[in-house]
Amino acid sequence: MVKKAKVIAFSGIDGCGKSTQINLVKNKLEKQGDVFIAKLGYFPLNDMGQNKLMDAFLKCRSGLEIIKYYTLLQHNEYKKYDYILCDRHLMCYLAYAYAYGIKQIDLIRKLLCFVKDPDLTLYFDVDVNEALKRIYERENHIDKSENYTTLYKAKEGYEKLFNKSDNVFRINANNGAQDIYEDVHKVLKKEGIIKKY
Repeated sequence: MVKKAKVIAFSGIDGCGKSTQINLVKNKLEKQGDVFIAKLGYFPLNDMGQNKLMDAFLKCRSGLEIIKYYTLLQHNEYKKYDYILCDRHLMCYLAYAYAYGIKQIDLIRKLLCFVKDPDLTLYFDVDVNEALKRIYERENHIDKSENYTTLYKAKEGYEKLFNKSDNVFRINANNGAQDIYEDVHKVLKKEGIIKKY
């Protein structure tokens, strides 16, 4: 029988520390098996706002991108990997769709019914000002979507989705990276992802 990878989604607004935590978890899980990292981009959603015709085109393009992403992701679940770490997943896409003014997130979720829920989702809950501070500290820091208004609306979108998703764990992401990782480690251990030796 073909084994199925455990899929762990890392969710939260930009600047919440997803990439840092993915790398820390990857280093830990590589001691247990093969790890694949999948990253979902928001392009072309973050190019919206030019005009209605262009926005309609970008929404269609975004739909095609997400179908391609999840088709590849689900194909990889049955390959050699033991773990797939998703830098963003459907919850993220829907939260940012909401932030960009696409209100029909329940309808989009139904249209994307072929997308399987991850085995586990870690939602990194961070204050918007803290997230912006981290973004500005990066060397190549700024995307036009990384502003207070968009991040605030995306966080609002996450809150609307939080209770509608299965097996989601809220992580306080206002602390330092090591403190956040300790909370992540506890969840992964409790859920049997990190083996107890």
